[in-house]
Amino acid sequence: MPLLDIQDLHLEFGTGADAVRAVDGLSLTIAEGETLGLVGESGCGKSVTALSITRLVPAPPARYTSGRILLDGKDVLKMEQSKLRHIRGKMVSYIFQEPGSSLNPVFRVGSQIKESLQLHRPEMATDSEVIRLLKLVGIPAPELRIKDYPHQMSGGMQQRIMIAMALASEPRLLVADEPTTALDVTIQAQILDLLRDLKQRLRMSILLITHNLGIVGDIADRVAVMYAGQVVELAPARDLLQRPLHPYTQALMNSVPKLGREAGRLQSIPGTVPAVGAFPSGCRFHPRCPKAQPDCSKKVPELIEVEPSRFVRCPYWSHGKL
Repeated sequence: MPLLDIQDLHLEFGTGADAVRAVDGLSLTIAEGETLGLVGESGCGKSVTALSITRLVPAPPARYTSGRILLDGKDVLKMEQSKLRHIRGKMVSYIFQEPGSSLNPVFRVGSQIKESLQLHRPEMATDSEVIRLLKLVGIPAPELRIKDYPHQMSGGMQQRIMIAMALASEPRLLVADEPTTALDVTIQAQILDLLRDLKQRLRMSILLITHNLGIVGDIADRVAVMYAGQVVELAPARDLLQRPLHPYTQALMNSVPKLGREAGRLQSIPGTVPAVGAFPSGCRFHPRCPKAQPDCSKKVPELIEVEPSRFVRCPYWSHGKL
């Protein structure tokens, strides 16, 4: 049984005729100790999906109209608030984007980590445990940095503090939402190395959300590519990066600079991700797809298993058109 099993999830904002669907028929699983990369452009629904795991999307205005979200076999959508508070942070922890805006600027970082301990492991809410967590995430001189305020730390150090706060409750699933955004490439590599090392040492599962396919190959076991509220391709990371099948995945790969090739103008994807509530008919990618066929605007493609463990939302993949 997977640790996380999202089954045909539909999430809407608004009511009646004004309702718009942000997540449409999404299904994903994450096994114990697995890292799943969730990839797509901004506005594809990645963060909303992540917040839905523990029902952190406010309802209203959101409505979970159908589907199931099973955590360790228990449906989150049927849980009472008291049970939700137990799994939030304890079973599932989050690393949010831009740590500088997530950390409280008027409290010392040690106090903020200790607050997480007091909520989920009150018996361990001590300075020594905070120092241990800081050592775990590679903070030098933790006995001194425990007294620092967030503004006294670099962006990479702030991100490590956020990871320490997420690990304080010893979660089974760590959701990392764009953990390397706004960091330079050297710090990005350090954060990814840290996540990989922590996964091995703590045996936890990771949901890594990013718009950058270049970083998922280093850490993810499988990759789900999301577009306009739907998963359009799902495959083992190595297979997807070596041979993407969906035109959207191919377009994302083509926009990544590649070593060893003559420098030139990078390819871009024309147009933008459609706004929620303004999705085109048929295949949602067809207005931007260079390989669209006449019936792509009429038929809604299904996510089908085209090879063992490989799923694609495109009926033309096997006809030599990709």
